[in-house]
Amino acid sequence: MMRIVLFLVTATVLAASPVLADTIGELESAKSALQTAKDHLKDTPKELEGHRKRALENINQAMNQLDQALAAARQNVKQDEKKANQLEKKADKHQQKADELEQKANQKRAQ
Repeated sequence: MMRIVLFLVTATVLAASPVLADTIGELESAKSALQTAKDHLKDTPKELEGHRKRALENINQAMNQLDQALAAARQNVKQDEKKANQLEKKADKHQQKADELEQKANQKRAQ
């Protein structure tokens, strides 16, 4: 029973990792799009009643937020991988114990 529970928890943690990887990819794409917009804005005339400047400031703020989101997502991936490894080790230990008990039971039956 414990083995099944550990397996399910490990599977759940491992299943979350691709979702976070997809999230990281989306965040990186968004940051790239913002960088492209920033590059285009830099090429526009400066006499736009301050709108160009505010747009660049907003893009910089958004890029900073994306950097923070990327850092958090990467940290979550690391934590999930660590948890998955720990659970996998526990599952292996439980499997080893189960195998030992099964072997002992088979030896008793053979006697």
